[in-house]
Amino acid sequence: MPDTDTPTSLVGNNLFSLVTTGMYDNPLAIYREYIQNAADAIADARSTTDRTVEIAINLPALSVKIRDSGPGLDHEAAVKALLPIAHSQKRPGTDRGFRGIGRLSGLAFAESVTFLTRSDGKQPVTHIVWDGPKLRKRILETKQTERAIRECVSIEILSGNGYPDHFFEVEVSGIGRHAAGLILNKEAVRTYIGEVCPVPMPLNFPFASEIENCFAENKSPLSLEVVLDGELTPITRPYGEMIRFSRDREDHFKELEKIYIPSVDNNGSAAIGWIAHSSYLGAIPKDTRIRGIRARAGNIQVGNEFIFDRLFPEERFNRWCVGEIHIVDPRIVPNGRRDYFEPGPHTRNLENQLTAVLHKIVARCRQASATRHKERLFFSALCHMEETYDLAVSGYLHTKDAKALVGQALSRIQSIRESIDTKNGYNKAELEKLDALEMKLGNFKARRSRSLGGDIRASEATTYRKVFQTLAKVSQSPQAAKEMIEAILSHS
Repeated sequence: MPDTDTPTSLVGNNLFSLVTTGMYDNPLAIYREYIQNAADAIADARSTTDRTVEIAINLPALSVKIRDSGPGLDHEAAVKALLPIAHSQKRPGTDRGFRGIGRLSGLAFAESVTFLTRSDGKQPVTHIVWDGPKLRKRILETKQTERAIRECVSIEILSGNGYPDHFFEVEVSGIGRHAAGLILNKEAVRTYIGEVCPVPMPLNFPFASEIENCFAENKSPLSLEVVLDGELTPITRPYGEMIRFSRDREDHFKELEKIYIPSVDNNGSAAIGWIAHSSYLGAIPKDTRIRGIRARAGNIQVGNEFIFDRLFPEERFNRWCVGEIHIVDPRIVPNGRRDYFEPGPHTRNLENQLTAVLHKIVARCRQASATRHKERLFFSALCHMEETYDLAVSGYLHTKDAKALVGQALSRIQSIRESIDTKNGYNKAELEKLDALEMKLGNFKARRSRSLGGDIRASEATTYRKVFQTLAKVSQSPQAAKEMIEAILSHS
């Protein structure tokens, strides 16, 4: 490799072993790293309207290619950008990736990473290959990382025939069996990219356009058109028109709340976010991939659904929520593993102000839970009183006992009316049901004691009715008492 093509220093802080072994615990993170680099390149090329990233998975070859339509790099820029480790020319707080290590993430799970790029159709294509096993072996032999890189990383110039005028492509080859199950799994890749990477909201998400308007005063988050294996439909975020808890249980989004968190010095916003309020029926299933208040920087997820758990008064309520906080203050910087933010006054300001927002959400969750509990009690009481009426008119009880049951039900209705707060827990339809039941009970007329049927003589009926009254008192419900009475009569 000619020295004239390479920078003077190739390695910052001797990070090669860290980058290729301990930096990533999820193999799918390579997609975040390479799509992140594509987003930065496309964002810098302000005149570029094509924001396409194409992913081609080759399962038999254990490889994957990721190509973006960004401005690409000429030969000199490619060599300067793609050889040094941890010597990035990107801007912390502005660019999504800036530490100069993410481009080698593929070496944590594969044998080689190959870069191809050019910035103009008249240029040849620069072809750079990082050979992981060869590099590791040479580093062990020489104990000199920079020397090993110079000897083991190959640079070639290829004819531009068949390549786009401007592009950047990375190919991760020789993917290890332990990682191939995720990296080469189309469904896993689609799900991960939709959840983590800068792709657009789906059209059926009811608040998609409103969320876009949240950023009117700031630049809207960049979204890329990520296409997997030539599919006609690009990948979108996992949100939809509803929250599905199970096959027969779902909830709909009801209201969008916009969140604006000012910076420490009140010079603009630290973060802009949104909460999609629902009925808050409980913890949202994990496989929906939407639960939790999440963080995004540069429209790329930071951490996971649990990132703000500790800011909630009770962590469990974060599983009830759907929302995002987009970091717009460049002084709030994701850490190296991108699972949280670097500590400092700006991060603390975000945490302090967000905590107040999350406490309000928890209050809504608790209120929704209390309302549902009240509704359950209400309908349980209605059901119990309907059963009371059915037992009273059945003729199985003495007239006075039937009247007493109806009187108890009417008293219970009065108690319910006295406790009703029409603004919290009862709607018009529910009150109409209560009115109808009260009218029915009020018009009750006990039947004269009639024959119980079967072989029961009139002289025995009084004794039977005393037993039935006892059953009515001790049974779990009037319906249970009625069923036991009818079972007794059927055998008499």
